Amino acid sequence: MKKILFSFSLILLFSSKLLFSQVIISPYIVYMDEQNRYGSMIVQNESFDPYEITISFIFGYPVSDSLGNRTMEYIRNETDNLPSINSWIKAYPKKFVLNPKERQTIRLMVKPPLNIKQGAYWTRIVTSSTLVESNVDSSKGGVSARLKFVLNQVTTAIYRKGTANTKLNIEGMKIYQDSTNTNQLLFSLKREGNSPFFGYVNLKVYDSSGKVIKEEKDYMSIYFDMVKNYVLPSDVFVPGNYKAEIEIEFNEKEDIPESKLEPIPKVIKSFEFNLP
Repeated sequence: MKKILFSFSLILLFSSKLLFSQVIISPYIVYMDEQNRYGSMIVQNESFDPYEITISFIFGYPVSDSLGNRTMEYIRNETDNLPSINSWIKAYPKKFVLNPKERQTIRLMVKPPLNIKQGAYWTRIVTSSTLVESNVDSSKGGVSARLKFVLNQVTTAIYRKGTANTKLNIEGMKIYQDSTNTNQLLFSLKREGNSPFFGYVNLKVYDSSGKVIKEEKDYMSIYFDMVKNYVLPSDVFVPGNYKAEIEIEFNEKEDIPESKLEPIPKVIKSFEFNLP
């Protein structure tokens, strides 16, 4: 019987912090600027199998809809008005085999045009990992199938020129009731300046007696304006008067130790509301 070989590809998209990944990447933000146009990242194989690694780039940023539902938007057909470094950045090496328990340093270099404006530019680094398959014995008849798994881990490269600054403002705080009659706190996060914001959005909600009944701390990367939402579950938020306090905490140095961006003061805004 003639042998037929089926090959399937399964593309898996995961964040760079995926705990179960056998291929580990660090750091997850590579920073470069006018003083240092070179950066590096490490790809490490923690498994007992060899992996083929490929480095590529795609421009993208997180977005939200009017109700605060967040997704990543990737732009394949870029325009000149986007702050992308895709056409400036190179990776060395770009493709290689990483043997078990080995690591490889990837060198990144940017060569920006001379006439770009001051501010931040970026891209997403896509590290694709494919298990290196052993030779298939084709001497046996029958039908066989082979699954090819590709793990794409997405991290970030940022380049800054000149004086970089950022700020985040809170606007339009309101209560919204969704189709399941669940109340949500909605507000807009308006980014100012010429650089993305990296930091925390902290929420505290107090009841009429001043007791904190809801508290959350969310890390957020704000590249463009977004909407943030918090669900107010009905078993906790009974009819009554409440006060929400939102705090914006800039903490870029935690992710980018090399950053020269000046720290900004915390922004705190409160909102009183009633649930009937």
